[in-house]
Amino acid sequence: MVARERYDVVIIGGGVSGLFLSRLIAEKGYSVAVVEMKPMNKIGEKICGDAVSRKYFAKLGLKEPMGNEVENVVKKVRIYSPSEKAVLTVKGEGFELNRKTFGQRLLKEALESGAIVLDNSYLKKAIIRNDVVTEVTIHDGNRGKDVVLEGRVFVDASGVSGALRTKLPNHWWISEKINASETAVAYREIRVLSKDIEDYDALRIYLSQKITPGGYWWFFPKGPRKVNIGLGVQGGRGLNPIRIFYEYIVPRKVLKESKIVSYGSGVVPTRKPLKTLAFSNVLVIGDAAFTANPIHGGGIGPSLTSAWAAFKAIVNALELGMVSTETLWIVNKLYIEAYGAKQGSLDFLRIFLQHLSDNDLNYLIEKKVISDDEFLEISTTGDLRLSLVEKMLKAIKFIRRTSLLFKLRILADYMKKAKQHYMAYPNSPEGLPKWESKLLKLYRGFESKLSIT
Repeated sequence: MVARERYDVVIIGGGVSGLFLSRLIAEKGYSVAVVEMKPMNKIGEKICGDAVSRKYFAKLGLKEPMGNEVENVVKKVRIYSPSEKAVLTVKGEGFELNRKTFGQRLLKEALESGAIVLDNSYLKKAIIRNDVVTEVTIHDGNRGKDVVLEGRVFVDASGVSGALRTKLPNHWWISEKINASETAVAYREIRVLSKDIEDYDALRIYLSQKITPGGYWWFFPKGPRKVNIGLGVQGGRGLNPIRIFYEYIVPRKVLKESKIVSYGSGVVPTRKPLKTLAFSNVLVIGDAAFTANPIHGGGIGPSLTSAWAAFKAIVNALELGMVSTETLWIVNKLYIEAYGAKQGSLDFLRIFLQHLSDNDLNYLIEKKVISDDEFLEISTTGDLRLSLVEKMLKAIKFIRRTSLLFKLRILADYMKKAKQHYMAYPNSPEGLPKWESKLLKLYRGFESKLSIT
């Protein structure tokens, strides 16, 4: 006979979002189980840039990483032109994490709060009755058998694969499929270098359509001689990031006589968030909800933010004694106001950048068409002010590449429209189809204008 267990909340995935959410739920006195494929001692391991901005921790009430959770304190990010002759410097404090140690801390906090973590386990199927997920079947590797988990709320925190949401009916809004072109296929290595890194408190991002089409390569110091180095290319192009890494990055002088500590590859969502993070009694958070930054793929902060928003929605529904799309809907407003509107706006910037040539990128950075402070404003708020572009256009007789500047004006207009549209997100599920239709119309208009300008 199959064992059965019942919880208030069942979370599929024990990454940063799943563990943070489980702790918040358990602290409110509700029973919660986390289903995680990795064994306990491997939880926290993930192929990632490992960087996170300091600002998220205070906002979310989460203790800042400390001790051996932090491998480096970051003070700035440098963005290099394809020629590598010019650079944008964006100041801001953050951490280069020991991803596993940070994950283990979140695991410890979840367990201490009363959450149950079922490691070595994976989701097999979901049972739906009357348009509600009533239970899921998992295989528990520790017990060597299938176990049925009943729940009032189910959460997909399984990463870009979307282990739960992809098993749900197609007409459920959260089962939306991701287009390969809206992902980055990445490969990274942790290496120990033979010489000290100059200014190792700076993360470095290198733009190059030649080396990393539709993406970038990075050099993130973890200390004076240790570095997280890797690259991501736009998905759907049939490119092999490992081959590119060894052809273009490994031969560089900085890696001469370096030693590989670890390596791995993965897929990162780089697009707008799911149109809703809630449907029926299911919530989707983290990479499963495509919450990563569309420009650089950073996902730790947004994942934690989506978990916080989900916590607020779940407690609301459980306290009301009625779990439904309507009672969980506030997750969308909370996430959009905290991060999603900016993310939606930056997705238009992603499309714009992926349309540019290396010559265009060199021009933008080398000529300081957008200054360091202006780029910081764009990356922080998701706003490209029309006044800035108008200032450029007034100087048009002194500047070549007039078509590029006109495209920047189009970009500024659509980033503003996108952010405004997200901030006008519907207050109830009934308004979503019309809202989504208008959003898709914005994308069609933007891509059409980019192609003809």
